[in-house]
Amino acid sequence: MKVIISFLLLSLLFILVSRAQNQPDQVFQTVLSRVHQEQLAEVKNVRQLDQQIKYDLMDLDPVNGKYKSIDYADHKRINPSWIPVLEKIRIMTLAYGHPKSSFYKNLKLRDVIQKSLSYFSGLKPLPYCDNWYQQGITRPQSLALSLVNMRFGAQPLDNLVEKSTLATICKDTAVTSNGRNNPMHKFNFGANKSLIAMGWIYIGALLKDENMLKLGAEQSYAPIQYTTGEGIQYDLSYDMHYGYLYNGGYGTVFMSSVLKSAAYTVGTKYALQGEKLELFRKFILESIFGVIRGKWIDWNVIGRGISRVGATQVDYISSLAILERIDPRGKEQYQTIRKRMTSEVPASFKVQSSHRHYWNADYTVHIRPAYFISIHAVSSRKYSQEIGNSENMKGFWGAEGTMNLQLKGNEYFNIFPLWNWTRLPGTTLPDSLPILKDKAPGAGDRRGTDPFSGGVSDGIYGATAYVMKNDLQVSAKKGWFMFEEEIVCLGTGINAGLAAPIATTLNQVVAAPDGLTLSDGGRVTHYKRKNLHLSFKKHLDWVLHDQVGYVFPEKGIVNLSVENRRSDWTEISVGGDKADERIENKSVFQLSIAHGIRPDASKYTYILLPGMKTEAQMKNYLTKKFIKIESNTDRLQAVYHQGLKIWQMVFYEADVSFNDGKIAVSTDIPAVLMLRKLTNGRYQLHAADPAHLHDKLKVSIQLSSTDVRTITLDLPQKQYAGQTVSILL
Repeated sequence: MKVIISFLLLSLLFILVSRAQNQPDQVFQTVLSRVHQEQLAEVKNVRQLDQQIKYDLMDLDPVNGKYKSIDYADHKRINPSWIPVLEKIRIMTLAYGHPKSSFYKNLKLRDVIQKSLSYFSGLKPLPYCDNWYQQGITRPQSLALSLVNMRFGAQPLDNLVEKSTLATICKDTAVTSNGRNNPMHKFNFGANKSLIAMGWIYIGALLKDENMLKLGAEQSYAPIQYTTGEGIQYDLSYDMHYGYLYNGGYGTVFMSSVLKSAAYTVGTKYALQGEKLELFRKFILESIFGVIRGKWIDWNVIGRGISRVGATQVDYISSLAILERIDPRGKEQYQTIRKRMTSEVPASFKVQSSHRHYWNADYTVHIRPAYFISIHAVSSRKYSQEIGNSENMKGFWGAEGTMNLQLKGNEYFNIFPLWNWTRLPGTTLPDSLPILKDKAPGAGDRRGTDPFSGGVSDGIYGATAYVMKNDLQVSAKKGWFMFEEEIVCLGTGINAGLAAPIATTLNQVVAAPDGLTLSDGGRVTHYKRKNLHLSFKKHLDWVLHDQVGYVFPEKGIVNLSVENRRSDWTEISVGGDKADERIENKSVFQLSIAHGIRPDASKYTYILLPGMKTEAQMKNYLTKKFIKIESNTDRLQAVYHQGLKIWQMVFYEADVSFNDGKIAVSTDIPAVLMLRKLTNGRYQLHAADPAHLHDKLKVSIQLSSTDVRTITLDLPQKQYAGQTVSILL
């Protein structure tokens, strides 16, 4: 009886506490407090904060609150000069309420804050930018954060100052506003919607407007759904600007804004929960944290952000802490990711082997504990790597079968100003680079030139293929066949009308300090020199560099260089801050196969062996002879792995026959197939339509002299077109 009474009392207490937490006034105060505490926690060095404020005050007119060196009327698209004012004001409000700051409770600073806000809010017109983002997101949210901080100061702002600032914040909240500071604006989707909605949580709490706070929370979580527009695609990739791969960049902005909103509202009736939380967990674990090696994100998924200093080194420690709070079910996984990100454990710690082809995004990820590899191609359905806002100016060939290969994770860190952008890893390109300047993001970038781009996967192994058809007068058919220790790379039908050298680049990466080893006609040589330029004509066996082996089963003309390069970030991005002018000085390893000028039906074959540490390991692997390259023609590429008993085949045309003496296969449409012989003697067939054009696939297959069959597979349609279908034979 006592136990029952105790239970009832606890239940009643829980109900009362929950009701108290969800009373409107209490919710407003809870949200504001969390927003303020979040900002306080971001201050790592209070002394540095105070020094910055002292420096900024030297430029401030104490009479009217205007920063003397700032042009408040500047409205250019890239970095208008008034933008820093918002941060200058915000950090003053932060110091005013920070107990460890020398400006804590400083009435003179409060007076300066008031005058700065009054001057800014009183300008007619308000400071604006030709890029909607600044008045749609930056301006209102920065001002809102300043008001939140002053609510927790020793003395709040004067009522008139707060009202005029709130009016400035709310100016662009109408759905018809050019500023788009309304999550329900017709142009706001995906990451932009969730980010703008997060600002409405600030504003709703400041105004004590329950409806605005409710809408802010709902709209922040609204993009957590599958879509064919901007946002989470049906293959779990992230699309932004209608056709760009953006798991990083906009995908991570989406994650961060949702997490901030979730942190503000956890424990209230506006919390992220249920099916939305389930999908959010699935998306971030696979498509964001799943493309990060240690603390280094795949450069294939960050779009134009590739031209920003330090962009591939990410820090989501605070995000993971929020995830542990709002999503206890995923706590163990989040803790493991955090340990990898902080280097408490190796990048390989608890990494599960997997293979995934994102059929909506022309993107493939192949993961092993020892390495991470991704391939980004571009079909005629999609755009290549984004160029815009004077960022990624040399990225014309991005996504042309670009390959990111990581073991440690930092192999490409800040290499991008030093890259030869016509020799991107994994690509077959001319030595020619169109440079697009003065364009907005999401418009005018290169699309693929053929619908055939896709792959097949069983979740562990897979193959990806891509047709480059007369793209800047260059054509090629490229296939990647991914197993356990090896990735087999085949190219065929390489033709070009340009009078420029054409080459397939195996890698272009930061050079390892311990040099490289190669076997040239059976003669093994180790090179430690930092300045190396070698060319091999049809006799190079293999190269070993930074624990990656490159094997050449069919000899070609191979060029290898290790050279010191020096450049700055303005080579690939202009209009950034002073950090973008930082000089990079690194030694770069580049390995490529030459196809000459105007090649006609040229081809290549090479095998990647990630995780090979020594010459002995290389030689030992080669004695196993696991890989049989069965075909590399314009019509058919096929590889058989004798150890795994897996066939992977790319049929570029219909009614082409494959026969290696063990099996015979043909298809009635162009397709990518994978066939595996299981230990019980049965076979598993996986198939996909890379062109997304067909509703059925007929496969004729002979497994023995007496076992001949024809199988008709229904292919996925619409948002699932290109997805793998499987059948057990």
